[in-house]
Amino acid sequence: MGLYELLAMQLIFAVIMFFMPKNLKFLSPLHIAFNTINLVFIMCLVLQTAGGMKFSAFENILVLDALGAVFLTLVGITGFLANTYATTYLKWEYEAGHINIGKIKNYYALSYVFIFTMSLSCVCNNMAVLWAAVEATTLASAFLVAVSSDRKSTESGYKYIVLCSIGLAFALYATVLLYSSSYSVMSVSSDAMYFDTLIANAANLNPDVLKLVFIFALIGYGTKAGLVPTHTWLPDAHAQGPAPTSAMLSGILLKCAMLALIRFYAIAGQAIGFDFVENAMIVSGGLTLFISAFFLIRQHDVKRMFAYHSIAHMGVIAFALGVGSILGVFAAIFHCMAHSFTKALAFCSTGNIARIYGTKDMHKMGGMMYIAPLTTVLFGISICSLVGVPGFAIFVSEFWTFKAAAATGQYLAIAVFFITLTIIFIADFSHFFMSSFGPVVGKVHYNKEMKLSENLPLIALATLIVAFGVYHFDWFMTLVDNAAMIVTGAQKGIL
Repeated sequence: MGLYELLAMQLIFAVIMFFMPKNLKFLSPLHIAFNTINLVFIMCLVLQTAGGMKFSAFENILVLDALGAVFLTLVGITGFLANTYATTYLKWEYEAGHINIGKIKNYYALSYVFIFTMSLSCVCNNMAVLWAAVEATTLASAFLVAVSSDRKSTESGYKYIVLCSIGLAFALYATVLLYSSSYSVMSVSSDAMYFDTLIANAANLNPDVLKLVFIFALIGYGTKAGLVPTHTWLPDAHAQGPAPTSAMLSGILLKCAMLALIRFYAIAGQAIGFDFVENAMIVSGGLTLFISAFFLIRQHDVKRMFAYHSIAHMGVIAFALGVGSILGVFAAIFHCMAHSFTKALAFCSTGNIARIYGTKDMHKMGGMMYIAPLTTVLFGISICSLVGVPGFAIFVSEFWTFKAAAATGQYLAIAVFFITLTIIFIADFSHFFMSSFGPVVGKVHYNKEMKLSENLPLIALATLIVAFGVYHFDWFMTLVDNAAMIVTGAQKGIL
């Protein structure tokens, strides 16, 4: 059981699903079964990696290190829960006449291609293959955004492909420049593309070229991660896609792009010193936070609101990397997990909300607490975590970010971080109270709570958010600590 078997299995699942009969009662249980197998396989690899084992394939082109294992965990857990919810959500869409069984079958099949590309990006040791994997996630997920084939979703999918592909062209420039600058210092030419050998030989790389490499990587992978100013594809793609697609885009896909950027951050930082990359990241993160915070105030479409939250929290991750130190990097990596679970819950909640009101406009909602109390509580948990309420996962990483900034005397950064988070806090709770406790303004299409079985994936996500907010799981904290040491080159972690 290794990396090759995992990736092959995911593609086999996609092929099998493509050739299955158009029978929803058969397709949905099979989809859940395949995702369960995928989750078990991934967690076996991750837990063994946390225990010190190393997995590799294809002559170290693929390697599962601690950094990749953190993100592969998100592919497994968030992917499983979002895809499980997809069986319920797509059944509702089918019953409402918005989609046919053929498209549901295609959606299930394409979801495994999407999972494959994201898994591949987590285990790439070769930086060129990493770029190809991240580019492939764009193509795989675009069809999941436009699955309904209406004008808005098709337009959003097209915009998503075009802008991300243009952005990733800069990441390709970064990859080519990295190879050309490292080729002469490696004893074996193929090693010039391997992350582990680049890290080991970082001190010998050309510092001037590495600065340009990192700027190109920041523009390229920053576009895919949703960092300002190249974020404009994200609100449309997240708002128009089905709720489980949005959950995977925000919960996993953005993190895969951030993983690629973190690998360039590690190489450049260890080659030229971290001052340059930290300054670039703190500017990018601060700008992203401010722009997204002010857009959040004006959003009344619940999915667009959460889309701008995705941008904001990518800004938080970039900001934590900009604050620097091993604690700042630790906070950034932990935040990737916290945001993944939180945003998956948030977007899946919008699926329930859309079923109740038949709209995404929060001005046409109200009284949700009395119609669907469990959905309201789950929606509220996602909001509380997103704004950093203590006891929820995102609070932990944001607290560590403040602590890292204070430890290094970056008081201006603390002020910027605090102001933007305050704006987000006010905007989110005003929207939450309006839709949940205000008077019913629009028409109620489904005047009761979802079945408990339909809410189980959301309950599991909410449980994870609270669990990681109040308890430190040793295996995961070990992975994050080891990942932070890989990135910073430190000999000792914070645990």
